[in-house]
Amino acid sequence: MRRLIDHLRISSSHDFAALALPREDGRTYAWHYASGNMNHRYKGMVIKRGKGLPGLAWRLGEAVISDSSSIDTAGEKLDCALMTAEGLHAAAAVPIGPLAAPSGIIMLGIRQARLYTTTELQYLDSCAIEVGRAIQIHNHGLHTEQSHNPQPSVFETGPL
Repeated sequence: MRRLIDHLRISSSHDFAALALPREDGRTYAWHYASGNMNHRYKGMVIKRGKGLPGLAWRLGEAVISDSSSIDTAGEKLDCALMTAEGLHAAAAVPIGPLAAPSGIIMLGIRQARLYTTTELQYLDSCAIEVGRAIQIHNHGLHTEQSHNPQPSVFETGPL
């Protein structure tokens, strides 16, 4: 799983990538894997539904970004402890799987100001689907029909 997160960070041209998985309580998520991290503070962070960038992505069931163009209703950037801890100036969080109970949350970030394009967000959504398949195989040994029909990885093709 760690190699997959490394590959995601590199293929998407980000400085940082992390994967959060559900905790035993079923109501929160914790960061389990990180790539490009400057410290290990992520290990102690918990994601709550609707809180911060990854929590909002979880609640909405879709990719959420925080970049130089995004401000919340109070006129401040989305609060995200992981962005602060890692010195990220732009980030995207994407839930993996169904809205009610995603199997994980991916967060990618960059340590410089930038804007995300629609194409990049579509690419990140595709990556989330692929990471979701890897989580299923890792956790349950599930082999879907797609895993028997080799196709180019979305990580290999990159954003358009």
